[in-house]
Amino acid sequence: MDKILKVAKRLKTFTLEDIAMFCEIDAETYGKFLRESENIKPCGDKFEYVEIIKTEDKFKIIDKNIPCKNSDITVIDACNLFLDICKNKNIKQNTVKAYKTFINAHIIPYFKGFVLKDITVSDIESFRKCMQNKQISERRIKNILTLLNQIIKHFQNEGYIDKTCVFEVKRIADIPKRQIQILAPEQLAQLLKILKKKYTYLLPIVQKLITLKQPLNTILTDSEQQKKSLKRKIRKDFYKVKQELCLTNYMFDDLRFSNFVK
Repeated sequence: MDKILKVAKRLKTFTLEDIAMFCEIDAETYGKFLRESENIKPCGDKFEYVEIIKTEDKFKIIDKNIPCKNSDITVIDACNLFLDICKNKNIKQNTVKAYKTFINAHIIPYFKGFVLKDITVSDIESFRKCMQNKQISERRIKNILTLLNQIIKHFQNEGYIDKTCVFEVKRIADIPKRQIQILAPEQLAQLLKILKKKYTYLLPIVQKLITLKQPLNTILTDSEQQKKSLKRKIRKDFYKVKQELCLTNYMFDDLRFSNFVK
């Protein structure tokens, strides 16, 4: 058939007899080819060769649909994998640290028995109410839910699970910033008394915090690893102190705004 096209291209305009003579093939074969070829067009009682210019595609359609793996990945494994991905994406260390805190302190304790694909929007709502009952600040709850949404979306987009839990954490009212709390003189005296009796290592730290009016991270001069370990211990012990003093939503760094009674 290439021979027919070559002859047709050379002749430009031709009859069936011309093709039969130059190509030396039977009428049925070349007749069928001429009728089906895109390059041959009827022109009165003759045929005409038309050059079809092939254009190179400047773009193409890429199928990015990801087949769902219907994975049975647990919430615990999904969270750990998500944290590893965040570390490899050059996300700021403080951000990853905050993610890890939210995951270990809130998401995993609540969803530890869940397979990720089984979480529903109703479960998310129950999780929110659970955090509210624990008197966690609205701002923190919003941040935790936003992170959980990120985790679920990641594994949906990667094809691990179907998009059966799609939600948005939408603010419908302004969330007030946490107010710094300043202890009354008698509260501070009681706090120091508890520290002196049960947590002696904390006493000089608190005294320094109040005297220098600087945050804990500035006051601690140990190595980063030692700081991390000590701050973890301080948070744990100070939580017990707060419970004993019935202080809610009070942070350790708020102490720097207190004053010793002279």
